[in-house]
Amino acid sequence: MVLEKHLASNITDTSKEELFAIGSKQNLLDSTNDYNVIVRDLINNELVIKMKDYIQHGNTTCYQHCVNVSYYSYIISKRLKLDYLSAARAGLLHDFFLYDWHNLNEKVPLFKMHGFTHPQKALDNAKKHFELNEKEEDIILKHMWPLTAKLPKYKESLIIILVDKVCCISEFFKEKKWFRLLFGLNYNPNDFIRKNKGETD
Repeated sequence: MVLEKHLASNITDTSKEELFAIGSKQNLLDSTNDYNVIVRDLINNELVIKMKDYIQHGNTTCYQHCVNVSYYSYIISKRLKLDYLSAARAGLLHDFFLYDWHNLNEKVPLFKMHGFTHPQKALDNAKKHFELNEKEEDIILKHMWPLTAKLPKYKESLIIILVDKVCCISEFFKEKKWFRLLFGLNYNPNDFIRKNKGETD
C-alpha cells in the first residue's frame, strides 16, 4: 500500500533520537522502522509534540500515552491482518485534545465531563490539521466506548478501545514492582522515564 500521501515533505531526520512505547525496546524514531514510516509525519508534528505539555495518566504525558496506544494497536492489528495503518495513525491522535483535563474546575453535568467529551474534541483537532479516513475518524470518536453512546464500527476501533484501557492501567502502575512482576514487564521504569526525557546515566 502506498504511504506517500501520509508523509510530509519537510520531515526532520530523527533517526539518532529515541522514543519508546511502554515496555518496548523498539526505537520508534528509527527511520528504518515500519511503524515510523506510517506515523512519521504525525509523531514529528509540532502540534502532536505539544501533547508532551499535558499529563495524561500518573506521570505519563498525553504524547507518550498516545504513542503507547498507537504502537501496540499497530502491532495487534498487523498480526490480525487488519488495517494497521489506520490503527497506528488514529491511535496517535485519539487523545489529541490539547488541554490539561486535570485542571478543569468548572462544574459541568456528568455527560459534559472530559471523559465523555474529549473524543469529539480530539477528532475536531485531528480533522482540522490532518487528513483522516472514515476508519480513523471512527477510532478517535469511539475510543472511550461505552462512555460514547454509539457503537464502534470497525475491529480496529475495538482494538484501540482495549489497548487504551490496558495502557492506562500500565501507565498508572508502571513504577510499582508488584505490577511489573505480575505482568512480566522486563524494563526498569526509571530507565524508561530517563530515555524519554532525553537523559542519560
